[in-house]
Amino acid sequence: MVKYMLLLSLFLSPLQAKEKRVRVAYYNHLFGHIHKNPSRYSISLSTISCGHPISILGKKGKEIKSGQFYKVKVGPYVGFISEKYLNRKKPTCFQDKYSRFFDNLELSLTDMYYWGKLYDQYVYGRSTVQ
Repeated sequence: MVKYMLLLSLFLSPLQAKEKRVRVAYYNHLFGHIHKNPSRYSISLSTISCGHPISILGKKGKEIKSGQFYKVKVGPYVGFISEKYLNRKKPTCFQDKYSRFFDNLELSLTDMYYWGKLYDQYVYGRSTVQ
């Protein structure tokens, strides 16, 4: 049985292209989420904060993109994040610039989660209402 499993894995491994880290990007808003699916309404896998390094995954050097979402890996989580929240260079973050003030806010993980959800639902751009 073990021989058959090993043989099967040898034949299937070339068919499954490995996803590797193509590059590192940094989160550029105060708080946000890594989503299970490429949608801002999707389940949140993890909450992240400004300046957090994010590994963008790809196959054969090409980034995996689904619409406006990159497939990423953050810690043990593999999910999706909108491209508008990523920078190639580490941004200057509010919590780094005003660390004493930010630390005195004593935000809980729940607070960070809800602030991240707010950023997910915020619509950027101009209004077309006249």
